[in-house]
Amino acid sequence: MKVISFSPAHVTGFFEICYDENYEKTGSRGAGVCISLGSYAEAEISGSKINIEGNIGKGEVTEEALKNLGVKGLKIKIKNELPFSQGFGVSASSTLAAALASCHLFDLPEKKAVEASHLAEVKKKTGLGDVVTSYIGGLEIRKGPGIEGEIEKIECRKKLIIAVVGKKIETKEILKNEKMVERINDVGKACLKEFLRNKSLENFFDMSLKFSFETGLADKKLQRILNEANKIDKAAMCMLGNSIIAIYSKKMKKFLSPYQHYECFIDNEGARILAAFFP
Repeated sequence: MKVISFSPAHVTGFFEICYDENYEKTGSRGAGVCISLGSYAEAEISGSKINIEGNIGKGEVTEEALKNLGVKGLKIKIKNELPFSQGFGVSASSTLAAALASCHLFDLPEKKAVEASHLAEVKKKTGLGDVVTSYIGGLEIRKGPGIEGEIEKIECRKKLIIAVVGKKIETKEILKNEKMVERINDVGKACLKEFLRNKSLENFFDMSLKFSFETGLADKKLQRILNEANKIDKAAMCMLGNSIIAIYSKKMKKFLSPYQHYECFIDNEGARILAAFFP
């Protein structure tokens, strides 16, 4: 049997870091959006070990998640449509896609894939809330952290464009900086409170822009590009990366054309099984 799954990439706009001794309760509060680009995984039972192929970066998060599931004798091929460490949640989407396909192969509930992937992300310090949101899809509000944290999903349909404008940012380096974490939490809490008063896509972009500037996560170059982009339409920083997400238009595309860019839509379905083939 062979299973193919897809998990959308997830762009966080603003967030508050929530640590707990229990990894299941560790995560983030904030808001983000799932996009139609992401990660595909093809899984099949093979041999006695786990073999992972494809553009998986270091692959440590995926390996940890499959270890959490306790599955063996598995061959997985992963295809990622976006780069790592640029605020697209690729380590989460690729891991969740692999775990979801594996659960389908071994007749395990999908919830196990979410749990295993979230715990792997937290342990490896590569993300906090991308897994649970990638599973749900849409424009989402994480009102509570962790696997069981309350999430409000807002379905909206909009074409977007994302662009990589600088070097990678390692999430784990940000999470190790205590002063930055404190600043992120102060600004993130305020942005979430304000966003809850007006839960629109436009306000999501406004709060995300505010968050990136007030925390200092956006450097001078990125701030300059964002200021110019917002003269065209709504644009914001992808957390955590030297990258931009914006509402698509021909004018915005032309502005971002000097950079590596991708067109996409909001993904309202979330992570899912695409096909299952029987020998």
